Amino acid sequence: FLRLARPRAARSRPATQRTGKSKWRRSSMAGRPPFQNQPGRPPVPGMQPGPPGAPVGNGMPPQPYGAGAPGGFMPPQAGQPGQMGGMRPPMQPQGGAQFGGPRPGMGGPPPPGPGMMGGQQPQRFAPPTAMGGAGGAGPNVNGGPGSVQPPIPTMGKPPGQGPVPGGPTPPVASAGRPGPPPPQQAGAPMMPSRPAAPQAGAGGFRPPAAGAPPPAMGMQRGPAPGQAPPAPQGYGQGPGAGFQQQVQQGGFAPPSSQPAPPAFGGAGGAFGGQMPRAGGTEAILGQFQSLTMSAGPVAPGQPADVGVDAASFPRPVGPDRESMLEPPQKYQTGPVATSLARKYSASSKFVRLATNAIPNSVELKKQWCLPSAAIIQPLADVDEPVPVVNFGVAGIIRCRQCRTYVNPFVQFVDGGRRWKCNVCGSFNEVPVEYFCTTDASGVRRDIADRPELNCGSVEYLAPEEYMVRPPMPPTFVFAFDVSYPAIASGLLATAIDSVRSCLDSLPGAERTQVGILTYDSNVHFYNMRADQSSPQMLVIPDATHPYLPQPEDLLVNLQECRHQIDAALDVISKAFGKTQDVEGSISGAIQATYLVMQHVGGKMVCFQSSVPVTGEGKLRPKEDLASYNTEREYKLRKAEDPFFKRFGGECNRIQMCIDIFCCPPKFTDVASLSVFSSATGGQFYFYPAFFARKDGLKLKAEVTRNLTRETGWEAVMRVRMGKGLKCTNFHGHFMIRSNDLMALPTVDADKSMHVDIGYEDQLVPHQTTYLQCALLYTTSLGERRIRVHTAAIPVVSDIGELFKACDSCATGTVLAKLAAEKIRTTTIKETVHILNKKVIDILKEYRQLYSTHLHPHNKLILPETMKMLPLLMLCMQKSALLKSPNEVTTDERSNTIYQLLSMPFDNVMKFFYPKMYPLHDLNQIVMEKDDSVKLPQTLPLTLNSIKDSGIYLLDNGMACYIWIGRGISPQWLVDVFGLQNPTPQDLMNLQVGAALDNPTSKKVIGAVNSIRKGNMYYQQCYVVRQGDPAEAMILPWLVEDKFQTSYSYTNYLGFIHKGILTR
Repeated sequence: FLRLARPRAARSRPATQRTGKSKWRRSSMAGRPPFQNQPGRPPVPGMQPGPPGAPVGNGMPPQPYGAGAPGGFMPPQAGQPGQMGGMRPPMQPQGGAQFGGPRPGMGGPPPPGPGMMGGQQPQRFAPPTAMGGAGGAGPNVNGGPGSVQPPIPTMGKPPGQGPVPGGPTPPVASAGRPGPPPPQQAGAPMMPSRPAAPQAGAGGFRPPAAGAPPPAMGMQRGPAPGQAPPAPQGYGQGPGAGFQQQVQQGGFAPPSSQPAPPAFGGAGGAFGGQMPRAGGTEAILGQFQSLTMSAGPVAPGQPADVGVDAASFPRPVGPDRESMLEPPQKYQTGPVATSLARKYSASSKFVRLATNAIPNSVELKKQWCLPSAAIIQPLADVDEPVPVVNFGVAGIIRCRQCRTYVNPFVQFVDGGRRWKCNVCGSFNEVPVEYFCTTDASGVRRDIADRPELNCGSVEYLAPEEYMVRPPMPPTFVFAFDVSYPAIASGLLATAIDSVRSCLDSLPGAERTQVGILTYDSNVHFYNMRADQSSPQMLVIPDATHPYLPQPEDLLVNLQECRHQIDAALDVISKAFGKTQDVEGSISGAIQATYLVMQHVGGKMVCFQSSVPVTGEGKLRPKEDLASYNTEREYKLRKAEDPFFKRFGGECNRIQMCIDIFCCPPKFTDVASLSVFSSATGGQFYFYPAFFARKDGLKLKAEVTRNLTRETGWEAVMRVRMGKGLKCTNFHGHFMIRSNDLMALPTVDADKSMHVDIGYEDQLVPHQTTYLQCALLYTTSLGERRIRVHTAAIPVVSDIGELFKACDSCATGTVLAKLAAEKIRTTTIKETVHILNKKVIDILKEYRQLYSTHLHPHNKLILPETMKMLPLLMLCMQKSALLKSPNEVTTDERSNTIYQLLSMPFDNVMKFFYPKMYPLHDLNQIVMEKDDSVKLPQTLPLTLNSIKDSGIYLLDNGMACYIWIGRGISPQWLVDVFGLQNPTPQDLMNLQVGAALDNPTSKKVIGAVNSIRKGNMYYQQCYVVRQGDPAEAMILPWLVEDKFQTSYSYTNYLGFIHKGILTR
C-alpha cells in the first residue's frame, strides 16, 4: 500500500530498460527537488500538503485517492481493461505505413495509468519525426480500412503490485472477449477498438504473432517544404494550449499532434502518476533526425524501400551552412533564463563551450562521456570593438577573496554599498569613487553608462600595480638562413623582400626596435648604429656556442636607424650569393637571439631551410613506416631531444616569442622545431619542398600578416570557474606557471586555446555557474590592459538537458585538439578507436532515453544538437591528423598537430569540411560595390556533386583548388589566366593573384581573393584539370566518398549504427 501511495520519482529514462546486471537503469537523481515539492506527489506524513501542482497527464489535475491526496493512485474502474498503462511493443505497420508518421486508428485510447481517473486518456508524447523530409501524412498503421489487425500483447502489472485494498476489481480480458475500452477524449476521432491479446505474465508481453510483416524501412518524413507541421499537442486542456505554455517557460513541446504510447508504468514514464519535469529527458522527444541505415523486406502492398538516402544526411552546405556551424540557441534554465543573460555573456567568438550547460555532479559527468571544455580566443576579431574602461583613482574593482573582476552578473546590495561576487559568493565593499545608488530591484542607476556591468567582454586600463617593469617596446629580431639550400630555393631573396616591405607597417610607431642576424654553420650579427656610415658584420665562428660580440647596439630603433637597416638587408642579399655551406644551425641562431633579447623580450622571426646535423638541437629524418602500429610510433611525432622544450621554456621566461618559417627542400623534423614556437606562444609555418616561384607569394603574404597584425606583448591569462568547478587541463601554445597561469610572450587574434572543466567537489551547489577569462597584456603602444570575458553557464541535473545544450561543432573541435595531443603519446589506431567509441557511447546513451517503439532497429538516431558530430569525426580521420602513414608524411602530420592546437574555431571547421563552390555559372558570382564578392552556395563534398562540364573552387582554409572539367573549353584558361595550352606543371606553378581585364577573369580571381581575405593563412591556389596527375590532391578532400582504406559517409554512419546496437 505504501508503494502505491508514495510512488517512485519519475525517471529520466524508461524504466523498462535494464542494465547487464539486471538493475533498473536510471540517470542521476542528484540535484532534483524533494518529492514533496513536485506536482502530483502525496505530502509527507506529518506535513501540510501544499497547493496543487501543475496539470499532469492530459492536463487535468491529479485525481484523489481515498480522501484526496494529490497525485494518489486510482485503480482501474470496473468494466475497463485490466492491464496497466504500460508501454506497447512496436506496432506492425500495414499498407505501406512507416514509423514516425501520423497514425490514425490506434485501436482506441490506452488504459489509464497511475494518478489518472479510469475514464481519462493520458496525453502522450508524439513519436519523433525526421527532419528535412517531405510529406508528413502517412497511411493507417492499423485499425484503418483494409488493414489487418495483428494481436497486440498487453502489459502486465508491475511485479509485486496489486490492486488497492477496497478498490474495484479490474476486469479480466479473456481470449476473444476483450473488456470495453475507456471512453474517447473529447474532440478525438473515433477509433475502432482493438482486441487484447492474452497476457504473458506479470510485467511482460508476448511478441507479435508469427508471420506479421516487419516494419517498413525508409526515411521518416516530416512536413513538406513550405507546409506547416501538424499542430503540437501540449500538456494543457486542448491542442496547442500546453505548447504555448511550455514555450513561455523554456520547455520543449512535442512536435506532433499524434500521441505516442507512454513509458512503463503510466503516463508519467515511471511508477507513479507524475509527469517528467519540463526540460527533462522526455522533453527532448522529437528533437532528432532518424536515418535509415539498412533495407529490409516489405509487407504486401507497401512500396519498395529505396534504401539509404545519402542526400538527407546532415552536412554544412548550402544556405544553412553558417547556421549549422553556429552554436545552438543560448541554452537557458533556472535563474539564467532571461534575455539579459544572453546579452551579458561574452560572445561565442571569444568563449565557446563544448556543451552550453554543466553537469551538476561527478556521477552525471561520467554518464555524459563528452568533454566539458571551453574554447577561448581572447583577442578574436569582432565587428564591434571591445569597450575600454578606466576606473581612475578607484582602481580596478575585484573580489577580495577570489579576485574575480566586476562583471554584469554581480549583485549590488545595501543600496549599492556592497556587491556580491557571482563566482565565490563573498561580499565586497564598493569604493566611494565607484558608488551609485540602486533602484528597487537592486540595479545600479548608472548601469547604462558602465560597460563593465552591461557587457560580457570589456578591457580595463591596468594601473601601475599590474606592472613588474615598464611596458616593453615591440622588438623584432630577424634571423635569415644563408646556407646553400636557402640561396638555391630562393628563400633568402623572398624573405628579405618580405621583411623590407613590412618595416613601415610594424606596430609600435617610434617605440619599435629591430635587430638582424644571419646564420649557416656560423652566426653573424649586424651593428646598425645610426652614427655609422654602413652596417658592420660581426661573425661568431662556432654556432654551437654563441656569445655576444658586443653588449650593446645590436638592437636599434626602427625610425632612427631605418637607413642602416635597409643597407644591412642589401648587404645580406649580395654577400652570400656564392656560398657553399650547406648547414644552417637554427639552434645556434636562437641561442644567439636569446642573448640579444634577454633584457627586454620580443619576437624572433626565423627563416629556416637547411637541417642542422651537429651540436645541440640537431635534427634527423623520422620517416620510418616500420614504426607504425608499434610502441615506437608516437616517437615519430615527438621531440626526442629535451633541449627544445628546455630552451623554449627559458625563452618564455624572458618574454621571447619565436616564429619559424620552415622551408626545407626535402625533409626536416617539424615535431622538434615546432617546440620552440609552441613553448613561446609563437607561430610555425611549414612550406615543404619550398621553391620561390611556386611558394613565394604565399610566404610574403603570411610574413606580412604576421608582422603587421595587432599583437599583445608579455601576456598572462587565467580562467576562473564558479564554486565546485575548476580548470583541470590547458591546451594550446604557451607555458603554465603556478598551476593555472598561462604565460604567452605574444598573443594575437589568430591564436586560440581551450581548457577542460573539472570538479572540485562531488556536487555543484548552484543552478548557475560562471566562467571568467582574464588576459593581462601590453599593447604595441605601451598600454597595460586587462581583457575580461565572462559567461554564465546553467548547471543541470538531467542528462536530457545536456543533449539539448550540446554544441556538436565545438565538441568536434575540442575532440580534434585532444586527438592532436593524444597521438603524441599513442598510436593513430588507438586514437581513432577512442574517438569512435566516444561517438558510439554518447549516441547509445541518447538512444536509450526512448522507448523501443520510438527507435526502430534500422534507424540511426541523431539528436538535433549532435547531427554534425559523426561527420566531423569522419573528416577528422580523413585529415592529415589521422590518415594512414602511406598517405601523409611525418612532417606534414606534425605540422597539422601544431596548427590544430592553436587554430581558431572557424578555421578548424573549414579544415575538416572544406567549402566547394561552383564557378561555371558566372551569374551566381556577384561583384558588390565595396569590392566584395558574393559566392554561390556550397556543395556536398562528393564526386556526385561534380560534373565534367563544371568548374569548382574548393577551399580548406589552408589552400584552395580550382578543378576544371574536361568539358570546359581551353579558351577558359586563356580568358582567366592568359595561358595557352599549359602543361600540368605550368598550372601547378601558376601564381593566382591579379585578374585580367575581362569579366570572366575578374569574377573567378575575385572569388579566389575573397576567400583569402582576413584568413590567417594565405591559400595557395592550385589549378587542376580533370585527368591531370595533380587531381590526386583534390580527391582526399571529398570527405564523403570512400578513399583508399577510409569509410565513406554512408559506411561510417552504418559503422556507428552497428556499434550502437552491439555495444
